[in-house]
Amino acid sequence: MTTGGTREAGLPWRVILIEDSPEDRVELRRLLLTGSDRRFLLEEAVTGAGGVAAIFAGPSLPDCVLLDYNLPDMDALQVLQALSAPNGLPVCPVVVITGGVMADVGRALLRAGAQDFVGKDWVTGPGLARAIENAAERWAMGRELHDRAAALRRAAARDALRLALSEATHESDPVAIKNQAAHLLGEHLGASRVVYAEVLIDGQLSVEAGYVNGVDEFPRQLHLDRYGTFLHEEFSAGRNLVVADVTAEPVFTEAEKARHKAAQVVSILAVPLLKGGKLVAILGVHQISRRVWAADEVALVEETAGRIWLMVERVRAEARLRESEQRLSQLITLMPSFTAVLQGPRHVFERANNPYYALVGRGPEILGKPVLEALPELAGQLFPALLDRAYRTAEPFEARGMKLLMARGPDGAFDELFVDFVYQPLMSVEGAVFGILVHGVDRTEQVRGEQALLRSQRELQALADNTPDILSRFDRGLHHVFVNAAVEKATRRPKEDFLGKTNREIGFPEDLCQLWESASRAVFNFGVDQMIDFAFNGPAGIRHYSTRLVPELGADGSVEFVLGVTSDVTERKHFERTLLEQDQRKDEFLATLAHELRNPLAPLRTGLQLLRLSQNAETAARTLQMMERQLGQMTRLIDDLLNVSRINSGKIILRLERISLNAVLEMAVEAARPLIDDAGHALTIELPDEPLWLHADPTRMAQMLANLLINSAKYTKHGGSIVLSARRQDEAVVISVTDNGLGIPLDMVTRVFDMFTQINQTLERAQGGLGIGLALVKRLAEMHGGSIEAHSDGVDMGSTFTMRFPLAEGDAPEPEPTTLASSAVPTPGRRILVVDDNVDGAETLAMLLSLSGYETRTAFDGPSALSAAAEFKPHVVFLDIGLPGMNGYEVARRICADPGLEAARLIALTGWGTEDDQRKSRDAGFDAHLTKPVEPAAVDEVLARFLGVGLE
Repeated sequence: MTTGGTREAGLPWRVILIEDSPEDRVELRRLLLTGSDRRFLLEEAVTGAGGVAAIFAGPSLPDCVLLDYNLPDMDALQVLQALSAPNGLPVCPVVVITGGVMADVGRALLRAGAQDFVGKDWVTGPGLARAIENAAERWAMGRELHDRAAALRRAAARDALRLALSEATHESDPVAIKNQAAHLLGEHLGASRVVYAEVLIDGQLSVEAGYVNGVDEFPRQLHLDRYGTFLHEEFSAGRNLVVADVTAEPVFTEAEKARHKAAQVVSILAVPLLKGGKLVAILGVHQISRRVWAADEVALVEETAGRIWLMVERVRAEARLRESEQRLSQLITLMPSFTAVLQGPRHVFERANNPYYALVGRGPEILGKPVLEALPELAGQLFPALLDRAYRTAEPFEARGMKLLMARGPDGAFDELFVDFVYQPLMSVEGAVFGILVHGVDRTEQVRGEQALLRSQRELQALADNTPDILSRFDRGLHHVFVNAAVEKATRRPKEDFLGKTNREIGFPEDLCQLWESASRAVFNFGVDQMIDFAFNGPAGIRHYSTRLVPELGADGSVEFVLGVTSDVTERKHFERTLLEQDQRKDEFLATLAHELRNPLAPLRTGLQLLRLSQNAETAARTLQMMERQLGQMTRLIDDLLNVSRINSGKIILRLERISLNAVLEMAVEAARPLIDDAGHALTIELPDEPLWLHADPTRMAQMLANLLINSAKYTKHGGSIVLSARRQDEAVVISVTDNGLGIPLDMVTRVFDMFTQINQTLERAQGGLGIGLALVKRLAEMHGGSIEAHSDGVDMGSTFTMRFPLAEGDAPEPEPTTLASSAVPTPGRRILVVDDNVDGAETLAMLLSLSGYETRTAFDGPSALSAAAEFKPHVVFLDIGLPGMNGYEVARRICADPGLEAARLIALTGWGTEDDQRKSRDAGFDAHLTKPVEPAAVDEVLARFLGVGLE
């Protein structure tokens, strides 16, 4: 099973959230999905056991686990224990979600293997995303460090074994050598049994030595065929026997498996030793349980088998050849991993071992040849001269990590190796040098690892020095122990000036020092990240910075250092401030626009009611219907303009019905006709012969088309031409508005539908507008399942806007008759005062009320309103808020304070209609709050509530 570290670039991070609270799961999901540009694939579990099962269930382990501290069945420490791998780390990165911040809990979690922990009450979306990313990085670094340490430990253990085996050569008894080697190998591998057996006649084995741990001794005499009929043939061919589980291997018969079981053997690693093509010995390692043997373990057993044989042969050779005992003793005593014996001043190879052959890439063919003949690539390197010096001076030469170039491959390419070695002169009884013993250790992998680590450190340093962020590390005394090059740019001081000093010693301002000290000590004390923001007056002037202080833990889990990452956020703050100012200006503009547009609607609405109450002819009735239709459309359009956020979020509600295309076009032309006629334009309308029907919102459709016609009228010079055409195209209708006006700059054609875009603001005629008309048209067209596109050949080349909508199916429904609601009859003698600085609005409302039987009076500012109220003693006062000089709030307070007017009911009639505006009116003493343009039904309702009657 793999972890997210093997994930391909660009794929989402798989995160498992273990949290029993549904609310917390929702909140954590929201924070994670909105706090970063990185994509996350979230899975959820509500119990510790369920979370552990989910972690191990997939084809790969998750990239991170978000773990609630307290779960119904387990706490976080128990879950971490369940996830713990043999290396002490959890099987994947873990971030613990806690309900509070306690240093002892945090340390316990980190010691238990968690990479980080965050608090539910303070974590943010970006903070949670960073915690996950940091946890993944820390977990990967911990695993890499553990793997490196394990590799170093294994290498050290192997070297220790080799050294111990070398020391075993001091034994003079072959059986003692075999026993000691078997014990060393068995203890090193943690084996159940190690057996060194010499091969006698016909596959008979003689076990003279061995090692056991928890199992019985192996028989001293046995035959190979007893444990496998094929073993003698395999071993004679020099092939190792590597078996993880005897019971699962089909090459063994059931009887042979039973014998292995009786001998307490489940797993086998056996290495044959051949001399002169003949099988002479076998080194076997047994395990009582299943075991998969690693390649380095096989190599080690092979090496050990060779060493045992060499040691035993050396002892036996000593018995046969007493004259060579001293030379062999010196050789075996000093033998490291690779060994060769060179004879005479020409350094002729007398012998070499397999590790040496592996080192130089040759075999025994080098024996009997001088060094430079056998290894010509050494010419030009230091080794021949060093051999000559050792031979001449009789002084040994020792080197560590020396570079060696060897042509080991079939193509003759050079390999760069690194070796530790000794040239040891061999002395005769007379004291003369007769040869050189070469022995040493191949350190190539270790040196390359160290070089890679050094390169990585240099790369990290280069990264630190080239990042725009200031990196600084502090000890517990708050001294700088590391800073990167970015600090020099910010302060124009060399980074060496910071090392070993506190911020105070450097001379930073007192308030800045206190801020850093307080936050840094909090990190040291609680092990929790801290964020600080500050301004710094440096060589570049006042700059704004944001710093994240994070703990760096020592081996004991305590905070050893604090790392600060400081970013220059001056431009960001300026940008945020600019956006805030723009947003505030936009809100102020829209609020003012709402007030200014609602005021003229009040007399229009009142005039409609006047027309209803008067005895006009049929023409007046048609006029009334047209005015009401336009007023309703205008009101809804204004509401859309005032709620840009509703437009952007797609919350406009369509009132869909089956409508005739001609009716929609008639409504649009009716709305745009006054502006077209005033500009002296010629409007041509081209309609299809057949009736076309749409399933759409009539007002929105008319709004879109009227917007296009009005734009053409505004951006076409006096006396221009505008063509409105419609045609059927398959199952859709195509509507176009074409003019010969100012056109659209070519670089703006693709942007005309963007919000707040003023497409003609740079041309000779600025027509104003909010810049949202075309954006609203595009959005409304899409909501109807249609589309819109713009075309223009450039400035002064006119423009064409083309809309496409799907046609409706079936016949049109019959129109429903409309009815007007009736009202109660007012009681004569009720007095109403109307106060508004809009004279038309005040007088028309007063006229409407008079026609309904009320006694009315008007006033147009605050002082005259107070005078009229004192004289008129009204029962109801309709009072505008935005009066000149003395506003409506002050007028209301004074009326309420007048004992003679305490029975008067105050009704705010204003264009300001937010919740805050209504609260202010209540605080000033108003009894009701109506927002312009007010529906007559609303006036009727409020009068009925306060006077018991409404409008006639």
